[in-house]
Amino acid sequence: MTPGTGDSRRPRLSLPFTILAEPDTVRLVAGEDFRYTLTGKGLDRWLPALLSALDGRRSLAEALAAIEEPQRAAAAVVLERLYGERVLVEGSAADAHASLSARLQPEGRGALLEDLATGDPASAPLAILCQDRLDYDEALSFNRRCLDGGAPWMWATFGPLERGYVSPVFLPSSGPCLACLLGQFRRRSPAPEIYDALLEQGRSGKAIQPVLFPREGVGILRNLIRWKAALLAESVPPAALYRLQVLDARTLEVSAHRVFLDPECGECRGRRR
Repeated sequence: MTPGTGDSRRPRLSLPFTILAEPDTVRLVAGEDFRYTLTGKGLDRWLPALLSALDGRRSLAEALAAIEEPQRAAAAVVLERLYGERVLVEGSAADAHASLSARLQPEGRGALLEDLATGDPASAPLAILCQDRLDYDEALSFNRRCLDGGAPWMWATFGPLERGYVSPVFLPSSGPCLACLLGQFRRRSPAPEIYDALLEQGRSGKAIQPVLFPREGVGILRNLIRWKAALLAESVPPAALYRLQVLDARTLEVSAHRVFLDPECGECRGRRR
């Protein structure tokens, strides 16, 4: 993708580079082994400030808009080159984190919903879809609505039966969305065609059966949901806030996993500006 006025990517430097400038030259140095040198007439006058501003919060379009018009086209070319060399990478949800006092606003079906709507009524609502069945159409519709709504959201389910999931907190501007996560599940599945069949089942309004889950497991999932909602208020986010928690229904063990932004996601990529 060539950077432009509507480019919603939110880049950051891939390593803690020190930016060194001298006439017509800018060097990026991370430790002794990672060095990158760019040269060009007048590059030292605008590139260091531009790179310093790329922290994963600002969109590429916003960063380029801060550059004076004569250098803007050159800046777009340089940044695209740095993307290609992996000097620049997509900012994560943790990079874009902003402290938020949130109250849960649950919707969906099943035992997870019980006693979940807690928090200060004056706090910002944190939408969460709770599911007790594999209704991917409902999940994706919820995801699209939240992306358009512009506020953080979550997803929790024990529909897989053997496992329960509590999603990362998803952000409307950065990081993966629920469609990215479901796509990650689909790619790892030994029977990916089942995802398509279940999606069509939901779209057509046909029944998708709920599953039974251990009462103790439901309680653990609820506590994870409340805990993550409370973590949003932290100024420096713990890694768990933007990870997927997976609960094993048989052992009640909880593990945490990274969720990656899908660069080809048709949901968040098409809605973020």
